[in-house]
Amino acid sequence: METLWLSRAFYAIAILFLLPGNSVRAQSPAENLIKAQQAWQIKCMPKGCIASVDILRGESGDPPDANDTNQYVSLAVAVNRNDRRPSLVTFEVDPNADQQSGIDALFAHTALDGKGWKAVVDPNGPMRLPFRRCGKTTCTFFIGGGTPDEATMKQCADLVARMQAEDHLFLSYSRGGHSYRTAINLALFKEAYASLIAQAR
Repeated sequence: METLWLSRAFYAIAILFLLPGNSVRAQSPAENLIKAQQAWQIKCMPKGCIASVDILRGESGDPPDANDTNQYVSLAVAVNRNDRRPSLVTFEVDPNADQQSGIDALFAHTALDGKGWKAVVDPNGPMRLPFRRCGKTTCTFFIGGGTPDEATMKQCADLVARMQAEDHLFLSYSRGGHSYRTAINLALFKEAYASLIAQAR
């Protein structure tokens, strides 16, 4: 399957950090910059802990404004303290996003390509994540929250497992018919999730 909406720049970002043997710890100015731009925060409460990150959306042919809070993409994963299972996964984007389009989530991993590396996207294409609500500050897709039932807990666990198994996640939403794309470094998510589980003990 040819993925038209991923530019060469996105493929390059996907490969950064993800070569076998590379540590998540920054080893270059470019890696330092990505760690600063995608810095996960962890907060614990009596019943659980949550890891979250706010990332300025990708350039997408329309340079983002870092001072505009609407132009950030936010992800969060929460786990229960009692069993450390995922109980909430959220994706938040611009409140003015086209509501019927939702979010497209495309996973990718890196693979050896001759003497170099390439990003290999999921041949099944992106997952469509419909917005569950849109308000003044965000349009949001979420699974779980509150007291989720076992089926919902499994959905949360399956999505988190996918994020742990892949190298990168590309999120896309549209606003006024224009597509905006953001690359999420899952190596940094894996590091944050390990810390989340440790703090939830």
